[in-house]
Amino acid sequence: MATRILAHADRLAQAGRVVILTGEVVYVASGTVSNHTMTPYDVAIVRLSDGLELVGEPPAGLALYLDALRGRPSARAAALAADGTLVTADSLRSLVAVVLGRSWDEAEAHARAVGALIGAYPLSG
Repeated sequence: MATRILAHADRLAQAGRVVILTGEVVYVASGTVSNHTMTPYDVAIVRLSDGLELVGEPPAGLALYLDALRGRPSARAAALAADGTLVTADSLRSLVAVVLGRSWDEAEAHARAVGALIGAYPLSG
């Protein structure tokens, strides 16, 4: 959802990605998918320590994000903003808030209103 929110707000660099660190692995949109249409099925997984590809095809330039996460122990998320700044944060919610300058809840509500999240996650029953 964070990737879709930032992509539809035109706040990611053209080849930018959003990455999240969970434990020892990093999740990122595959190198073969658009940020505007990615789904949970389009995620590549790599090991932080050595960049070993575990699942999927990571995007070119992933080393930039891995280096940022390794260099900032408190960082759990990173994104390459439209202005070329690599932003790190302690969570995806914080990352979106920093890049957009508004809260996650506001950003998510706006993305829903413009249809940016259609197909981004399964509907709850």
